[in-house]
Amino acid sequence: MRGFTLIETIVAVGIIVIGLVAALTLITNSLFYVSNIGDRLIAANLTAEGLEVVRNIRDNNWLQSLSWNNGLANGDYQASYNSIALFPYTGDSLLFDSASGLYSYSSGINTPYIRKISISNLSGYEIRIISTVTWQRRGITYSNSAENHLFNWK
Repeated sequence: MRGFTLIETIVAVGIIVIGLVAALTLITNSLFYVSNIGDRLIAANLTAEGLEVVRNIRDNNWLQSLSWNNGLANGDYQASYNSIALFPYTGDSLLFDSASGLYSYSSGINTPYIRKISISNLSGYEIRIISTVTWQRRGITYSNSAENHLFNWK
């Protein structure tokens, strides 16, 4: 009987260990997915913001009686939320200012997000903008991209 009790104890401990390992694995994976969802949400908003900055530049060109695509030449650029002009793409990470809750290139803590705004003049009345945000977590590179076409409708 003594040997049987020892075997029962070993089996019971083994079952408990397997249950604990499964629970810890589930918790770890859940935390990763929650973090990943947060990253994707931030990246989606930064991607849309890149398109809106270019749209704002076009609209300001009209208000200032400039050519509608002034400052929107073919190429890759970067811009902050409040930019009135595009700057050549350098691959710098966006910075997060916790006081204002805004991302920019001027102040704040370094983030994993890199935004590139690509512009192609398709004709004299149409430009294509592609805003792409990339970031890395756990050695994996993620990317979010959106495309928009702006027209000279004025």
